[in-house]
Amino acid sequence: MRTQKRQRLDFRRKTQSKFEESWYDLDYDRELIIQSIAKQYNILPSEQENLHYSDWYRLVAGLMHDTPLGQIVRIRSEDNKDIIKNFDRYEKQIRSEWTAFRSQKARETFTEQDKLETARYFERLFKGMFGKAGDK
Repeated sequence: MRTQKRQRLDFRRKTQSKFEESWYDLDYDRELIIQSIAKQYNILPSEQENLHYSDWYRLVAGLMHDTPLGQIVRIRSEDNKDIIKNFDRYEKQIRSEWTAFRSQKARETFTEQDKLETARYFERLFKGMFGKAGDK
């Protein structure tokens, strides 16, 4: 992997809507999360008998960029086209697998109400850009 700049990835960022991008999934990334918690906090979640979900969530939210999950999130969230163009085969595979997972998950969870909300969103967007039909 390439040398990376030191940065803190914000795992705690709350999504504004269900259409906003998230860079990890608690189920999909379970093994990475366990490895990252073990590395950063020197504990194994499986050995924590009374670990409440809110505590688990805090541990995940506090994970730093130098953990296994942090490295993967850095690759998934990169938006600089020049950097992406120079990704190695492994990094491109990570992005590709994540895109496929997110697409599949979206297809499984996209309801009729979501479709209506999306259509209304684009309708408002285009009205804002071009005005109502017939307006000059």
